[in-house]
Amino acid sequence: MRAALRSLLVVNRAAVLGAGVVVALAAVLLAVTAAWLEAGVRHPEAPFLSTVAGSFAGTLLLITVFMVAGVFSGVLRERRREFALLRAVGATAGQIRGTVRTEVLVLLALVAPLGAVVGTFVAPLVTPLLASSDLVPAGFTLAPTVVPLLSTLVVLVPTGLLAAAMAARAATRPSPTDAVRASTTDVPTLSRGRRIAAGVTALIGLATATTPFFTPGLVGSATGATSAIVLVVAAALAGPLLVQWGARRALRGASGPAVTLALLNARGASRRLSAAVVPLALLVALGTVQTGTDAALQRATGDQLRAGLQADLVVTGADGVTAAEADRIAAMPGVRATTTMRDTAGSIQIEQADEDLPALGDLEWEPTAIRALSGDDRAVDPSVRDGSLGALDEPGTVAVSSDVIALTPTGLGDTIRMRTGDGPATPARVVAVYDRGLAFGDVLVRDRTSGPAGTLLVDTAAGDRAAVREALLATGVGVTSVDGYVTTALRSGDGDRRLSLVLVVALLAFVAAAAGNTLLTTTRGRRDEFGLLQRTGATRVQLLRMAGVETAYTAVAAVVIGTLAVLPALVGVGFGLAGAPAAGFDLASWAGFSLAAVVVAVVGVLPVAGRIARGR
Repeated sequence: MRAALRSLLVVNRAAVLGAGVVVALAAVLLAVTAAWLEAGVRHPEAPFLSTVAGSFAGTLLLITVFMVAGVFSGVLRERRREFALLRAVGATAGQIRGTVRTEVLVLLALVAPLGAVVGTFVAPLVTPLLASSDLVPAGFTLAPTVVPLLSTLVVLVPTGLLAAAMAARAATRPSPTDAVRASTTDVPTLSRGRRIAAGVTALIGLATATTPFFTPGLVGSATGATSAIVLVVAAALAGPLLVQWGARRALRGASGPAVTLALLNARGASRRLSAAVVPLALLVALGTVQTGTDAALQRATGDQLRAGLQADLVVTGADGVTAAEADRIAAMPGVRATTTMRDTAGSIQIEQADEDLPALGDLEWEPTAIRALSGDDRAVDPSVRDGSLGALDEPGTVAVSSDVIALTPTGLGDTIRMRTGDGPATPARVVAVYDRGLAFGDVLVRDRTSGPAGTLLVDTAAGDRAAVREALLATGVGVTSVDGYVTTALRSGDGDRRLSLVLVVALLAFVAAAAGNTLLTTTRGRRDEFGLLQRTGATRVQLLRMAGVETAYTAVAAVVIGTLAVLPALVGVGFGLAGAPAAGFDLASWAGFSLAAVVVAVVGVLPVAGRIARGR
């Protein structure tokens, strides 16, 4: 224990400090997510909270394991010479593995609980943002519990130990003599198993990207979007080969000693460089696919609303439209038909609960908004593919979107269960399946309740739209066109988009911190290399130029790999949601995330390289 503390706090303090920052950030994010996920499970008044937190938790878990393991592996890889010399003077492989394991556990014990506690108390600060997205009711409070701490440790401790075990195995597998010799060089080849794994992962990623072409809608697009991360994982497995390939091609047109030396270093130290390139590529791919998916989703929602609202005018009110107002508007001269739409929070159970796992019954309920239509629904066209909306006049019937029943055996004529608010569960027979679920929600029912409706659609006779509009305005109600209503409806989702943006920015900040730490660690580990170059005649200016070229190569490689990884996902998402492969491309966001990768590369390399070059 004393040796481990001395190694962490004295000998390897600089490298450990960066790894500790990454672990602390990971602990904060995991604790915040766990706190809100637990709140969503424990509080039925916030049914959508667990869905949103669970979705983010899946992505966060994958990224956290990937980045934390990479950081630990990078820090331990820079200590190969230390471990090799210890073995050369008599240390056993078991002692090396024990030392590494102890150091990782001590670091986690010092940093992870602190980050988890900070995250537990930071989680309530997100309440206003969640309230603006209608995920929690007004006045909702989050009480701290021990669950975030335990969840964080359950994720980080096994991840750190696994990375330590793999790094220690790589350091102790060769003989002591071979280990000392190999510690001064970078192994340029990959094992056959790693090559096969990279190829298989790439094929899985490409196959996943095609999902929206066979399963259009939210389900297929959400699945297709994950292909970006899968392809980045494939690039991580094949990273050294990709870096070598790019360096060889660039060397053909290289000119000048600094450029040539930088590219030769990139080719010879491909493992070291790929450890920095892959996190930056993940930064580009993850940010681009998220913003691209949001852009495609917004476009698809707007297109579906414009196509599905077969009305001339839309009437809204601060407190809704009462039944008396709806009747009075329907009787106005020039009005041919009216349709009311009323949204109620509820939940549905598409598939029957598993008899072998009755405890999971509540988890099979999916929170949703139930939209009720009045009897005359001619102004609404949800693009029914099976059945008819007219059958909703029968009690105990429901229409569902094709998205909500995708990948399930449920279809026309089957029975689902539905409940409104905290009410009892009631069976409902599916009498129609429609495709425009983004515009009209997952569930449509016939409106059999009293009280103000949220929206009144007004269909006018030919040539009477302007007159009817003036008459409606004279009554004091809010009147807009379908395009105006669509704009307002899309703007009402700004809270959701702000929440999505905050989550993505937090996740990308963590990825950027991990990538920057990897660059700092690898650059600090090149002091001997820079010193040797200076002793053989290289000037400080040449060393800085060489570092600048390597930085540029790292940034370009990261942007290229990240872009290639995200292209299949964006094409699939655009086609699956909006029917246009280009709908998911947001060039401004891609440029922003690419610039962020460049900035991280520059900040992570050049300042440290400059200090080393100025030394003697």
